[in-house]
Amino acid sequence: MAQRTRHSGIVAILMAGLACPPLGLAQHTAFTIAWTNIGEVASQAPDAAATVQRETRIARVDVQPTIVEVAVGKQICMSSFQVRAIAADGKLVAGVPMLLSVREDHRRQLQLTHLKGICMRPARSGEYPIRLTSKVPATDDTLRGAQVFLRAK
Repeated sequence: MAQRTRHSGIVAILMAGLACPPLGLAQHTAFTIAWTNIGEVASQAPDAAATVQRETRIARVDVQPTIVEVAVGKQICMSSFQVRAIAADGKLVAGVPMLLSVREDHRRQLQLTHLKGICMRPARSGEYPIRLTSKVPATDDTLRGAQVFLRAK
């Protein structure tokens, strides 16, 4: 009888192994991040040589700081960031419109407001990427952008 019980236990273990593939062989599911536009900001450049014109082409977007740490529940607004657009000739350009996007699954946690510009008040700790994309294309007709990380603790 003891041998039969032992045999049954081994069979059960082998069957469990067949039902559950090893970790390395698990099926992969596609994971896509959905970004949602939450508003628009413009590049700032108090010492800019130019403002955006029809023929302007943007080579690079720069945002400072790139990482911002904030306490959970504390508000931070996009006006506290320096958003710069650099033209193909290397000069700063003021007034370039930028789309501001966040991950759709972060939208509720960020508690967005638009009273004094675009502001966020993270409800939970975590890291929240924020994308800025120029609406003015580069010379190759692609759009340039930058990313900021909001770290809430």
